[in-house]
Amino acid sequence: MGPSDRPDLLGRAFISSFDSRPARAFVLAGIGLFGLAGFASLAFLRTIPIVPLLCMAALVFHFAPALWPRKSALDLKTDGFRLDGLGLIPWEAIGTVNYHERQINQNAKARLVALLEIELVATFDLAIVRPDAGPVWRRLQARNWRKVGDSHLTILLSGLTDSPRDIRQAFEVFLGFPITGPRGLVA
Repeated sequence: MGPSDRPDLLGRAFISSFDSRPARAFVLAGIGLFGLAGFASLAFLRTIPIVPLLCMAALVFHFAPALWPRKSALDLKTDGFRLDGLGLIPWEAIGTVNYHERQINQNAKARLVALLEIELVATFDLAIVRPDAGPVWRRLQARNWRKVGDSHLTILLSGLTDSPRDIRQAFEVFLGFPITGPRGLVA
């Protein structure tokens, strides 16, 4: 289901949150691995497994926004788009947008990794009109975006509740022009 299937939202709002399933699988695998290391530490060294316990806690802390999403990761509205932890960027501040997607492996049901690269017409200090005020420790937690330089933004679309192609289509609707980049899969 994409933005064109939701005419009530089309042109007014498009909201996508973290999909907790991939993060949950990754965190559970990490907890299992560190749990085995902790049991090995108890069995062979007869010491309290402080390091594996700290690693488990750090893993859960880092992925907490994806495990238990309380805020949306990406909001597209008529006045701009908001990224969790970054803030609101108006549509007028966007210069160029590129879309990239790849399959992880050759399997037809393989996960799709998709990125949206946005070059702003101004620096982040000028482009972000309403910064997200959050706690300082939020910078240490998982996000789906990364600042590159003073005006380049990369957004990971994979791992959100909506498909990357639906998010791309919603960006195109709000921007009013097509996004450059491959429409199909790139090997």
